[in-house]
Amino acid sequence: MHRPLVCVSLVSALLALPATLLSAGGPAMAQSGATEKSGEKTDWRLTIGAGAMLAPSYLGSDDYDIDALPLFDLRYADRVFLSTRDGLGANLLSSSRWRAGPVIKYRFGRDQDDDDALRGLGDVDPAGEAGGFVHYDLRPFKLGAEIRQGFGGHEAVIGDMFVTWSTRLTDSLMLTAGPRATVASKDFTQTYFGIDAGQAARSGYRPYDPDGAYVSYGLGATLTYKLTDQLSLGGFAGIDRIAGDAADSPIVDQAGSATQARLGLTLGYSWGW
Repeated sequence: MHRPLVCVSLVSALLALPATLLSAGGPAMAQSGATEKSGEKTDWRLTIGAGAMLAPSYLGSDDYDIDALPLFDLRYADRVFLSTRDGLGANLLSSSRWRAGPVIKYRFGRDQDDDDALRGLGDVDPAGEAGGFVHYDLRPFKLGAEIRQGFGGHEAVIGDMFVTWSTRLTDSLMLTAGPRATVASKDFTQTYFGIDAGQAARSGYRPYDPDGAYVSYGLGATLTYKLTDQLSLGGFAGIDRIAGDAADSPIVDQAGSATQARLGLTLGYSWGW
């Protein structure tokens, strides 16, 4: 089953989940880890929980599966974070407006048994992605970009960009929404959407050698309801469109869909010390 490039921090779960993986993961949402507890500042902040997500069975599929969605987000002060969505990273530049630093993420592999449309194409190995991020906070808007170099399952350069708008609807209910886009070098399109002669013979698809970069764009929104000071319920939805040579691949144009939607619900418990 196709899985996201590890996603989830309660407040903005899907805003960084473009259609590429949920597979193409979005920019790290570096947040401050410092919190107040009993009037004292706490440097460590941990959120754990779980949820479920309805998502395409592979990047470009028109079949949908329900995946369990783990929540883990550990942050130290305003410097270091380890998250199922944001990966492992650090804020080397941290001010009232700017955040920037290195980040490493993990991209799940793709198994040809994930979907009938992939039979004969072989498996795609998991990949690591290392790079950096930069955010600019212009409340109520936030702008961000991330660039990463893949290794392992793919060797593409990936860029994610987003703009979000946040507003508090009530004391307990927060809405975050905005557009996002992902681009990646030709190696990404060839790895996940290309079909060589051997794969064509085994799968029945025509050979396909994409020459262009990968591109997707979309919108996401998240509602977060604070049940208690530590317990929060999050609902998210997103829709993305695969464009360019990737959209013309037989596993998208013939057997799948360029439109990729996601819908999910999470429950998380947070505390600081």
